[in-house]
Amino acid sequence: MNDGARTARSTADRAGAAPRSDVPIEAGPGSSAFPAAVSGPSGVREVPPGGRVLIEAVRAPGAPRTPVDEVLSSLVLLQRVAAGEATDAVRLFSPAPTVAFSRRESLHPRFARAADAARAAGYLPVVRPAGGRAVVLDEDWLVIDLVSSETARRDDGEVFRERGRDFADLARGWGVDARLGGVAGEYCPGEWSVNARGAVKLVGTAQRVVRGARLFTASIPLRLSERAHGLLVEVNGILDLAWDPATVGSLAEEATVVDDVVRRDVAELFAGPDAPRRRLPELVPDLATALSQLAGDRVVSSPESTVDTGPEGA
Repeated sequence: MNDGARTARSTADRAGAAPRSDVPIEAGPGSSAFPAAVSGPSGVREVPPGGRVLIEAVRAPGAPRTPVDEVLSSLVLLQRVAAGEATDAVRLFSPAPTVAFSRRESLHPRFARAADAARAAGYLPVVRPAGGRAVVLDEDWLVIDLVSSETARRDDGEVFRERGRDFADLARGWGVDARLGGVAGEYCPGEWSVNARGAVKLVGTAQRVVRGARLFTASIPLRLSERAHGLLVEVNGILDLAWDPATVGSLAEEATVVDDVVRRDVAELFAGPDAPRRRLPELVPDLATALSQLAGDRVVSSPESTVDTGPEGA
């Protein structure tokens, strides 16, 4: 985000005013450089056949988790798609323990306390690329990033509705009484959340837009540990965020479905059953350098930057 845009948004946040959009706009790198594509309705660039890839989360056995890289890889991919240097992609991963704060929350006078609480619980505090409010993520969650190119900006509400309906349909297929819309008192409140039974939030969504590309991200709690729930209560309390802890749901509480089936269904819907599978470094060869350039602005100071928790990673 350029300094002028950041200052304007920060001023509104400090004053408690609602920002003009939940989807920040940036001048993306190389916005005039796009690969050949067909323009669809409203100038939206349609993905050519074979143009969307599925990014697999793979790491070497025993390698340490790098939660900051897992979160910030989404921003790197968005920038490269906007510049025409990477193709549209669907990325699925279950992150190492991370508390993903918004830029607005990083301006809160007690933000340092909230970050300390996250670290004390074994979660890395990170300022995430998309909008929204604090979310406590770990290996029991599935995060879905949909990165797509656009020659003309789509209506943000239209995208929220369209993708929200997609996730609600998926959840119904898993046996959930899924409905589109937020529930009163939910964490990270959103008009286009997906809820279960009209009682608990099940899928949270957020977006980030740069010139030439859009990141739509969704998070689904496959299960919810007491540790994660307790930390969400603590962090929201420190940041004075009003909510009802009873509105936190999980897929395991609503249906009996295997994690691999959830991943397969999500991948097939958004990438297609025959989408080529790639690792992120194949699409962004200088990924490590790009991540190191972002980390200073997005990672809350911590003595540790890696957490070893499981077999999956970005």
